[in-house]
Amino acid sequence: MDSLLENAQRIFEVARAGDDRVNQDFALLIGPDGALHFVMESPFSIEAAAIHAGAQSAYRITRSRDGVRVQGRNAVRECLLEERSPHRVLLRDQPLYRIVSPLLTSCASTS
Repeated sequence: MDSLLENAQRIFEVARAGDDRVNQDFALLIGPDGALHFVMESPFSIEAAAIHAGAQSAYRITRSRDGVRVQGRNAVRECLLEERSPHRVLLRDQPLYRIVSPLLTSCASTS
């Protein structure tokens, strides 16, 4: 199996095990020598962070109450692993609105 995907799966499992009440957004960069470099909670793209650090591969980890997302990339491949929280349901059993017929009014003219 490709090391990019293998590492992404390991990172994803660790991220899923954490507290879903804590929002996190950071990058994990792996250098050519295997050294790890973290870029914590700052606006960044993983491409720019990888280039700046000279990383062989880069992963962006995002955790929130909506779910967990791990985006990985190296020179030739990209991968994305995502799990949405069961708390965020797109389709509900109960409607959030009610459709009613327009109010019918009758006006009797008196002559």
